[in-house]
Amino acid sequence: MEYSSRELLFLAHSGQPYRGSVYIQFTSIGESFDLRDFKKYITSLRAKTFYAEDIANEIYAVIDSSIATKHLGVIVDLAARGGIQQRVRFGTDFIPTKKENIFQIR
Repeated sequence: MEYSSRELLFLAHSGQPYRGSVYIQFTSIGESFDLRDFKKYITSLRAKTFYAEDIANEIYAVIDSSIATKHLGVIVDLAARGGIQQRVRFGTDFIPTKKENIFQIR
């Protein structure tokens, strides 16, 4: 399964916001999560502060502790700040599927 959202927003330790997209891919072991729960979780990150390098690990840890999966991978593409764009990966490596809709399941 692959989930994605272009609505990722969280605060840096400087107080400045980070914006970007998150892509999650895993092989289900009989479990998944509801799209509403995914949206609520992504929205809840807006009230939290992270280093850009830690956000993919945080999302990975929450999913890994919530449902049983194999081959879990998280990719976070952050919008450019100061002319620098970041891609942060954690877990299994994959190439994200990018579509026009905000939420997707593959």
